[in-house]
Amino acid sequence: MSRIGRLTVLVADLDAAIDFYTGALGFRVLFDARLPSGFRSVHVGPGAVDEPGLWLMPAEGDRVGSRTAGAPLLVLYSDDLDKDLDRLAEAGVMPHLGPEGEPGARYAHVRDPWGNEIVLAQTPRG
Repeated sequence: MSRIGRLTVLVADLDAAIDFYTGALGFRVLFDARLPSGFRSVHVGPGAVDEPGLWLMPAEGDRVGSRTAGAPLLVLYSDDLDKDLDRLAEAGVMPHLGPEGEPGARYAHVRDPWGNEIVLAQTPRG
């Protein structure tokens, strides 16, 4: 194995998830197709189709937002945490923790509409 492809994220509504991950987080749709079985496969991510991304998977009930036993699902690195938090605020997403840390090494925690916790981290480059 040479690299990570997709991380599965359980959501209750695929279209709403696409709106959140592309609108609030600035990702783009990498793949969206209905398979012959009728299953809709949706992948989103910040980069190219062959780079790491998220596979948005429809699910119901208590499985949605609870797969990590309270730990964050995902850490996203940011070049400008304040700018990213402003974009999230414009989309109606506010951090429930942070921003905290010191200049150059800061973080904040947000949740997607299904309770999946996402950490935004800005670290020194080196």
